[in-house]
Amino acid sequence: MAISLFIWGFIQSFIVGILIPITKRAKNNYILSAIFFVTALNIFFQYMLRYQDLKNSVPPLLVVPDILDLMLPTLLIIYINNIMGSPLNLKRIYLAVPVLWGIVLIGYAVFQKGFSMTTYLGTPFHQVSLTIIFLWKAFLFSRIFSLYHYKNPQLKQKQASILLYSKSLIVFLGVLTYIAITIMLYFIIVRTGYEGKVASFMLQMVELNYLLFTCSIIFLTIFFSFKYPMILSGMTVAKSTKDSPLPEEKKYLKDLNTLIEEKKIHLETELDEKMLAETLGIPSYLLSRILNDYLGKSFSEFINEKRIEEAKRLLSSKEHNDLTIFAIAVDSGFRSESVFYVNFKKMTGHTPKQYKKLSLKENANSPN
Repeated sequence: MAISLFIWGFIQSFIVGILIPITKRAKNNYILSAIFFVTALNIFFQYMLRYQDLKNSVPPLLVVPDILDLMLPTLLIIYINNIMGSPLNLKRIYLAVPVLWGIVLIGYAVFQKGFSMTTYLGTPFHQVSLTIIFLWKAFLFSRIFSLYHYKNPQLKQKQASILLYSKSLIVFLGVLTYIAITIMLYFIIVRTGYEGKVASFMLQMVELNYLLFTCSIIFLTIFFSFKYPMILSGMTVAKSTKDSPLPEEKKYLKDLNTLIEEKKIHLETELDEKMLAETLGIPSYLLSRILNDYLGKSFSEFINEKRIEEAKRLLSSKEHNDLTIFAIAVDSGFRSESVFYVNFKKMTGHTPKQYKKLSLKENANSPN
């Protein structure tokens, strides 16, 4: 059964890692894809070392799982921060730990004379490596756990549900820490020379925990991706409780301008903030933040302003001289003539009829 789980875990992780960037090419998706590729590689090497005698034929590869065990939680904490809208400012420092210790492990495996399974597994150096892996995972788990406290009572039910994905990933990071300490304890017991039932039981638990919990991220991502496709949009899925700079604001503003200028989405009478956000592929709160922080306007102010610009164009055009005020209101995206009238007077200082009269008069007096 264990062999089947190893093969299944590798295949599933590898396939999911390929499919995620295909769904949407975005920075967050590339990081998530890397998480699955690291998981797949780790499962592959664990399988080859345990069941295909790779530990004897190519012993230096024994250090590869330790390197991947350091890299996986690092990628995970970066991904969680990104989807929470608060990218880490110390990414290079976080990446430095797995890279530097990975170099040490590779150097130890390559340059130590007579390096083999017996001269590595269970040795003091191996114990140091397992301790570093455990402490690193524990540090990252405590770091990410302390960053996010979801206590906002105003979250909508759907957004609160999406937050479960981020919470689940944090729990997953905690589980990785648990797996690390079980592996460390197992080798401590083996090093003491105790090879009885306790050691055998712990080895089975280590293998089972590793497979089930490591592969659980596959189920989590697939489940939440089907339930909330926004997760694979590449955008942030929830707002962090900590203020942070808005990432990729220029891209969002460019996409928004394209929808207005080319797609004329503001002319749809049923348009609301949720619909516009979904069209952009971002959460509603992020759209509000873009409009408020970078344009200084609310959603209704921004859309009504664009609709009034269209109405002014129609009112001043000779080609549309036969249109009624109601028709112009609807063609401009307003649901009713009264709402159109109030907004038009507020933004221009004139009623639609007054503006039309003034515009036609100016056009008649202007030279051709």
